[in-house]
Amino acid sequence: MPDQHLEKILVVDDEAIVGQSIKRTLESDGYRVDVETSGEAVLRREAAELAAYGLILIDMMMPGVGGLDLFKGIQAKTAGARVVIITGYPTDKSEAQARKMGAFDFLSKPFTPTELRASVARALAKAADAPGGAKG
Repeated sequence: MPDQHLEKILVVDDEAIVGQSIKRTLESDGYRVDVETSGEAVLRREAAELAAYGLILIDMMMPGVGGLDLFKGIQAKTAGARVVIITGYPTDKSEAQARKMGAFDFLSKPFTPTELRASVARALAKAADAPGGAKG
């Protein structure tokens, strides 16, 4: 089980049941997890609050502010945001676009808890290797 000092993770998915499922999985590994169900709610947050998250998981297809637009908005507030895009509608084009924007990983729904844990671990490991290292 990971250490209890792990960074906070924000999950943004318009399907509350998906967000809560991700939260339960990651909290069982010792992560501190918050869930939002709209991109608009996330964009109302202050830059410092967003920067406190070690990782943000964003659903690509949401009503209102979609995942990639939310990613852009988060990047405008905090350039060092670490993001994993999750989607039920994966395409090579959307994955390429997300990665070009700087997403650390791209996770297709439905995914297993094992796949989720592996994606989060990869993203946090890449972030730790990046200039400036991981926050903590």
